[in-house]
Amino acid sequence: MENRPFRLFGVAPIHRSVFLISVVILGLHCQVATADNYYGMANDYLQYGAGAKSLAMGGAYVALANEASAPYWNPAGLTQINEHQFLAMYAPFFEQTSYNFLSYVHPLGRLGTLAISDVLFHSGGYEEVDGTGDVIGINKSILKNAVIISYANRIYGQLSLGASLKLLHERVMKYSGNGQGIDLGILYQPLDELNIGLALQNVLQPKVTLRDEPDVYEMNLKGGMALKTFSNRLTLTADINKLADEKLYFCAGVEFSPWEGATSSSLKRIDLRAGINHLQTFTCGIGLKIKIFTVDYAFSSHDLGNLHKFALTFSWGK
Repeated sequence: MENRPFRLFGVAPIHRSVFLISVVILGLHCQVATADNYYGMANDYLQYGAGAKSLAMGGAYVALANEASAPYWNPAGLTQINEHQFLAMYAPFFEQTSYNFLSYVHPLGRLGTLAISDVLFHSGGYEEVDGTGDVIGINKSILKNAVIISYANRIYGQLSLGASLKLLHERVMKYSGNGQGIDLGILYQPLDELNIGLALQNVLQPKVTLRDEPDVYEMNLKGGMALKTFSNRLTLTADINKLADEKLYFCAGVEFSPWEGATSSSLKRIDLRAGINHLQTFTCGIGLKIKIFTVDYAFSSHDLGNLHKFALTFSWGK
């Protein structure tokens, strides 16, 4: 009889050890980020994330990226989706500010997978005051929008490549501007239980000019791993982000599925999620798969208050 290693939760010990050791090393070598140095860039609204599932897992998603938010995290992850999907996310922020994400995924069989997504950041009008503090008018709202067109395909075995074209529009007060950018992604699946992902955002850096000088969107390099165990009921993820300020940002997440319904059941699956995001803030959430719909919720704390994200995914056909 062939000698095989004992497998706990369906994963050989060496695979679990490599993953856990890597997570520890990444965490020890990464500098802790703060909100000020992460969100002070021109493309800060594109750093908020996309999809309640991924945000509940701390945004550690570059190697998982297995649903309609994949164009944001890693376009190569689109090859894992074998059905049509439409995702809508709504995240109310503070002071009449909201963040929204829409995405549609269209599989093409052997020809690959296409997706079109939209990121919309909107803030309501605010009072304009003079030097004495008197209100002199109401400024128009702030709007930042990115349309993302993505394509991915498996090029060899378990290796997938993906790319996204981003079309950007910004309007701040009476000024507006447009720009274009490109993201690239790689996904490698050496084992059924293990994914390794790499994404380079803004490899072609967008430049948006609102007044005199253009705002240049900084490049962002992301790498991560995802490990599925316990018959795919437990998923562990870990990412590092390398931003233009030369700091490394670490995030990690976990998803556990305590219940799966029978074929005849309307409620197909319950997912519990938690994580630590790039700001070293705790995140958590829940997902419910009900027939062809998936409802996801994510929570995170902020200095100005708690943040809530809601998402609905509709899946059909192949």
